[in-house]
Amino acid sequence: MKQLLMAVLTVGFLFGGGEAMAAKPGDLVLSQWTDGMWYPARVAEVKKGRVLVSYYDGDVGTVPKSKIKKFNWKVGSKIQCNWKRGGVYYSGTIAKMKVEWIHIKYDDGDQEKTGIGRCRVR
Repeated sequence: MKQLLMAVLTVGFLFGGGEAMAAKPGDLVLSQWTDGMWYPARVAEVKKGRVLVSYYDGDVGTVPKSKIKKFNWKVGSKIQCNWKRGGVYYSGTIAKMKVEWIHIKYDDGDQEKTGIGRCRVR
């Protein structure tokens, strides 16, 4: 019974709806930045309840595990991307996705192919 309870808790922790996840080095995750937005990042290290992440723009940060969640983007996901690397984020929907590259259809009708590192979610 104890093993079953631990298995249920582990599955809930790893795949819960937007909750913190058990991360390990190399994992692709969403990490909450100081602006409150969630950005794709790679886990570099996990130590004492904190996670060192490397964001795709080159920033590095250490955040509590509660600010890490499963990377769950897929075709149809609503996200915001940095249009043409101009520094302004616009909302849109992922139309195609291949590994770390996406084709986004912006809400205003524009489209572009971009890397996940130029995108974020609320």
